[in-house]
Amino acid sequence: MTLGIAVILILITFIILKSIVSLSLKIVGISVLTAAIVFTLWICAVQPDMHKPFSLSTIEYLFKINKDGSVTTTKQVTQTVIKQNGENGGKN
Repeated sequence: MTLGIAVILILITFIILKSIVSLSLKIVGISVLTAAIVFTLWICAVQPDMHKPFSLSTIEYLFKINKDGSVTTTKQVTQTVIKQNGENGGKN
């Protein structure tokens, strides 16, 4: 009889500990997520122009298999350039 009560008490203790641990992990996760969002918004508000203007080149290779079994390759380059306004970068 006392063994049965002890097993029930141990099971109840494990269930309570599991709920406390899972709740604390949820709280820690939500806290970290909130801190990351706040930090990101703060950086965007303080320094919105953190990166220098850049250019981006995309290179695509197109392969065509001809009827005689030969392969024709075509190289296509697309370039995106973000330029500054004026010599001082648009800043007055």
